[in-house]
Amino acid sequence: MSLHLTIKRFRFFMVAILIACLFACAGAPSSENQPEPISLTILFFNDLHGHLMPFEIKGEKGVEEVGGIARVATLIRQIREENSREHVHTLLLVAGDILQGTPMSTVFKGDPDIRCLNAMGVDAMTVGNHEFDFGLDNFLKLKKQSAFPFLSANIVEKANGRLLCRPALEIPLEGDVSFTIIGATTQALLTTTQAENVATLDVLDSVPAVSRIYARAIEQGPVLLLSHSRQATDRRIARALPDLTAIIGGHDQILLSPYGIEGRVPILQAFEKGRYLGRIDLRINPVSKKAKLIDASYIKVTADITPDPEIAAIVSDYNARLGKQFKEVIGRCDTFLDGERDHIRYQETTLGNFITDIMRAHTGAQIAMINAGALRASIKEGPVTVEDVFRAMPYGNELVRVELTGAEVQQVLQRSVQGVREDEDGGFLHVAGLTFDVRNRTAENIRIGAEQRSLEPAAIYSVVVPDFLASGGDEHVVFKGKPQIKTGSPLRELIVDTIQQQKVISAKTEGRIRRIE
Repeated sequence: MSLHLTIKRFRFFMVAILIACLFACAGAPSSENQPEPISLTILFFNDLHGHLMPFEIKGEKGVEEVGGIARVATLIRQIREENSREHVHTLLLVAGDILQGTPMSTVFKGDPDIRCLNAMGVDAMTVGNHEFDFGLDNFLKLKKQSAFPFLSANIVEKANGRLLCRPALEIPLEGDVSFTIIGATTQALLTTTQAENVATLDVLDSVPAVSRIYARAIEQGPVLLLSHSRQATDRRIARALPDLTAIIGGHDQILLSPYGIEGRVPILQAFEKGRYLGRIDLRINPVSKKAKLIDASYIKVTADITPDPEIAAIVSDYNARLGKQFKEVIGRCDTFLDGERDHIRYQETTLGNFITDIMRAHTGAQIAMINAGALRASIKEGPVTVEDVFRAMPYGNELVRVELTGAEVQQVLQRSVQGVREDEDGGFLHVAGLTFDVRNRTAENIRIGAEQRSLEPAAIYSVVVPDFLASGGDEHVVFKGKPQIKTGSPLRELIVDTIQQQKVISAKTEGRIRRIE
């Protein structure tokens, strides 16, 4: 090989290397050219249940004041201001059930709740089952009044299959990256709400409903599910959609701290009644459009937080409008009437006995039953006001009499005890006029009346229940379709009248429901 040819080949080889290096340098972006990650904070709460004002709880250190929507608003404002300085996006989300649980929410049917959320700058809310407690027309009115979208990908109108609400909200962030929030509602809406309020609606399985929206949204950027469903449903969705950024849930009314994980999907929930503000911080890669969870926390809403003046003024205005009638002392309670959620939904309590005794005495029925989900707070020892009664029983249920065979009573009680304590089953029943044992989630040894006679399967028994149960609520299908005698007696007003007449009230547990392990 000649020297000339060797030199020529060497030059060709070096040019090829140089061209390859130039292409490599051009194709590899420098750290200076790479776009900065997008920072996003999501604030959230769930199951407010009308608790716009602070309230007291019994803690390990005694009675303490917690909650208050004006205090929540202060926390939100502070975080937004801090994030604004750091160029961090902030979203505020609500995971359903803003209504029902206090006199203010009940009397004004959600107006003050929506006004507060509007003023706080909520970005989106998923629809909870209690949003329909004052009827479909009232729901639609609140939806129209809200400055933010009500989301639900699975509530449809029976007549035409159309979605009742917007299924999702897409929020542009930076460049071509958007953040999508999909709403989902529990299928229990149809059994945990007065039947006539949702008679024209249906609730689809949320897994395929959410999946359809997700398939379109994921191309634009990260997707979050804002859910008002049981954790089991949220986990099903997480398994079906493993690339969800997160699920913010409600309905169970628990504090998921630390947050749960299903596959790669974090699942969060901020307890209830505005006692905590949830927060997650995300970093989004603007090239891949994928989000990474950087931090998750819950901020306790305590008495040392200064209330936001604008929100406090709204709450104060509605509280003043409630009038003196709700502050009126109507009697005195000599014993603690226990309506605590983790008790009332699993075991016999003093409040359950007190209420069912009134139902039975007023109607003369052999048996009285009330679902635990109708009882939402305890009545403390000391003076009792109308407000205390409304807080304990926010629903305007009318008493209804039905006749059941002994076999049907057995079926009803069997439905009552199907859950475990962790389920916090609103369909668990409190009773008067009978006693029974619970063994391995089975109702047995059912005894009727003061004489403790054995339940006879073929005998006919008169039973008084709230109209919610009579319509098959909380999956108590035995009542559905039974001939009913409407008493015309609203239970809540009957309780107020009873306390006014008796002046001093008390109750005790008597072994009506005995759990045998």
